[in-house]
Amino acid sequence: MKNYSIFISSSDAYSDLWPIFFDLFHKYWPQYKGVIYLNTESKTYQHPHLKVVCTNVGHQSSFGRTFRKGLDKVETDDILLMMIDHIFMGDVDHAKMIEYFNYFKDHDIDSMYLAHQNYRELEKTNFKDIDIIVPPAQFIFAFQISFWKKNVLIKMVLPHENPWTSENYGSKRASKMKLKFTCLSKEVKLPIIYDLSGCLDKGKWLENAKEHLESIDYPVNYSKRGFRTKTPMPLKLRIKIKRIYISHYLKGLYWGLFRK
Repeated sequence: MKNYSIFISSSDAYSDLWPIFFDLFHKYWPQYKGVIYLNTESKTYQHPHLKVVCTNVGHQSSFGRTFRKGLDKVETDDILLMMIDHIFMGDVDHAKMIEYFNYFKDHDIDSMYLAHQNYRELEKTNFKDIDIIVPPAQFIFAFQISFWKKNVLIKMVLPHENPWTSENYGSKRASKMKLKFTCLSKEVKLPIIYDLSGCLDKGKWLENAKEHLESIDYPVNYSKRGFRTKTPMPLKLRIKIKRIYISHYLKGLYWGLFRK
């Protein structure tokens, strides 16, 4: 039987989101009965209606190490990747999830994004819902809800990287590898309804999440995180970010040589 596990990329710093995320998960996808791996450091969490397994990877020095150690705990070869701030905003089309995963398996796909990706070049498949992403493509790797072969996903995130450098340099790695990346066609309705920008930005709540949570009368204490305000990025921060990208690029070159 074709099977997969769900892997939720998180950390203890987001533990205040766990009850919200999983309550909405159960509300909108009650048909899911499989295992959900929640990537944690030392904290644990359980939900009365879901099979949540906490990875408890311990404190790590980077996002990449936390992500990879958590992924190592997953026992299935295939996963559905989700980020903790991608909260559900509508009923999941369970039948479509089964159909898409079967296609993913039957056609030996390395990654299937369950949303449309506005890439420069896409090729049609024999299934009208699915397009093939033609490399090279900017951000061919992205932390959106997607099916993955676990052994491919781990190559997209190096130990020293953060989410942004992983998407940048992981995309470059993916474009050079002979991988089959797919996404949903533009006309297709999302089987999992969520905001692709997430519910947080730099740890602050976004208004789209607040509007949805208020629409279903879900109580949230927004004062802990506050809300995002649009302010210009200081020059020192821009320089710091540029240095991080350069540093991660050089470390990635060393990692490539080391792995050879």
